Amino acid sequence: MAEYQHVSTFPSLPKTNRGLPLVISSTPSGDKIVYCNGNSVYIVPSDNLTGTDIYTEHPVATTVAKYSPSGFYCASGDQNGNIRIWDTTQTTHILKATYPIFSGPVRDIAWNDDSKRLAVVGEGKERFGHVFLFDTGTSNGNLSGQSRAMSSVDFKPTRPYRIISGSEDNTVALFEGPPFKFKTTFHEHSRFVNVTRYNNDGSLFASAGADGKVVLFEGTEGTKVGELADDAAKGAAHGGSVFGLSWSPDGSKIATASGDKTVKIWNAADRSLLKTITFGTAIEDQQVSVQWSKQALVSVSLSGFVNFLNVELGTVETIRQGHNKPIVALALSQDKQHIFTSDFEGHTTRWELATGKSQRVKPTLHKSQIVGLAHASNGNLYSVGWDDTINVATIGADGVESAKVNPTKLPSQPLGLAAAKDGSVAVVACYQHIAVQSGGNISVTGIPYHGAAIALSPDNTIVAVGGQDSKVHIYKLSGSQLSAEIKTLNHSGAITALSFSPNGEYLAVTDSARKVVPYSVAKDYVSASDKEWTFHTAKVNCVSWSPNGKRLATGSLDTSIIVWNLEKSGEHPIIIKGAHAMSPVNGVVWINDTTIISAGQDANIKHWNVPL
Repeated sequence: MAEYQHVSTFPSLPKTNRGLPLVISSTPSGDKIVYCNGNSVYIVPSDNLTGTDIYTEHPVATTVAKYSPSGFYCASGDQNGNIRIWDTTQTTHILKATYPIFSGPVRDIAWNDDSKRLAVVGEGKERFGHVFLFDTGTSNGNLSGQSRAMSSVDFKPTRPYRIISGSEDNTVALFEGPPFKFKTTFHEHSRFVNVTRYNNDGSLFASAGADGKVVLFEGTEGTKVGELADDAAKGAAHGGSVFGLSWSPDGSKIATASGDKTVKIWNAADRSLLKTITFGTAIEDQQVSVQWSKQALVSVSLSGFVNFLNVELGTVETIRQGHNKPIVALALSQDKQHIFTSDFEGHTTRWELATGKSQRVKPTLHKSQIVGLAHASNGNLYSVGWDDTINVATIGADGVESAKVNPTKLPSQPLGLAAAKDGSVAVVACYQHIAVQSGGNISVTGIPYHGAAIALSPDNTIVAVGGQDSKVHIYKLSGSQLSAEIKTLNHSGAITALSFSPNGEYLAVTDSARKVVPYSVAKDYVSASDKEWTFHTAKVNCVSWSPNGKRLATGSLDTSIIVWNLEKSGEHPIIIKGAHAMSPVNGVVWINDTTIISAGQDANIKHWNVPL
């Protein structure tokens, strides 16, 4: 029997940049969408929330990925101008080839219809576009003729072959071949051209730009056929930049996504507007991409939210929320049905563990990074953030989008949080203080060291504070009153995380010197393990006890999760190497005695089964 098994992933959202078009794509069958964040490429099913596959071999941030029409390969590009072509039929994703194309970010990739040729455009120093043969990398022509970075490229899917590209010099270029050479440019746009796309039979192509215009051209010679115009947008297609354009699979309709916070669906034949789908009013509601596959019409908001749209009704069916920035805090709900995660920017999301459904907690709890989260059985969600407040959000039956927020100022910067299961008391480790919140009041104790982490015993009588002075300081708590320090435990590195076991018998401590130590509380805090637990190869970030109090899980900067068994403390632990590929593990929590949830710097949440 395997030591552990990766069960599922709640994936990160796509990475977005304000003012830049985002390219998302789909598999040939249309059952999955493909997008980038961090160093990874995500292949996410459109019908379920947990069956995500992630490709993580790029050494730098990825920018765009496209499946070949055959479905056997994927080509992905990155910030340094490299293209990696890899196998999609196996989960190991064997690398077929890697080609350095230019010395700047890749913006778009296109395959031709027989999966033999690739066109790549971007922001190179010596060139902005390149077309080459997939298996050998040999050049198949020259994509020059535009004077600034090229944002978009597409192959005509039928003979005679053509390539179209859009550029920041406000032009659309047409190339004929193979071998491909410059034919002509079109000056229909007055600002950057963000996207150029052919329809399914190559009879037409469309371009969309930052001027709000969408222009249709004949597919072979590029004669202008007309423009998409909406009277509400003063005769342009949209009232803001058009960042995304996608033809319906049968070529009869066009979807466009814009910075004016709408997605519009058009009839391609008579260029009439069929539906306008309006998103919210915030900047984050700008629509930066749209992809129409055989199974779904999907748009992406500037916030990274992935929106599944109903074409017939012109409505938003579901929104996948979550994070596209590093997850820095993780808490399990008391009923173990949900987890709460917070990211680097202070956004908090609630996830339904059984399905992966996600909802952003609104209003936003903190204006900056959250460093501690805890959920109590009375429905309160406690959080502390670098805006130097502790927030108690009441999450009632109405769900998380109408949370009642109640922030209280703290005396110095908070770095750790622990709360009683019933919500009767919460304790915060601050840079120069320990704060105890009970019944709406806060009592503050100054400390001569810098706090870093904190834990509260299950019976709410002991507070353990980890310091940046490499010591654990133990205090007694009665009500909201903290006693003088009763015990000090010395470590060789700054304390990073602390946790009492569910029955209160043990206190687990982790530090930046890679150590994990379980202390026996009743035996005056002697170590409860037979050997030193130093299997991590870098700073340990987080620790969690299994409900039966026999096993510990720790996550580390070394990208691994280690499961330690207190009953076999001298034996080799179970190591989940590279649990979050190339990314520190920032949070771990046990759902039951064999299931761990982990959250990483890569903005992914993973489920692991670790049998007894």
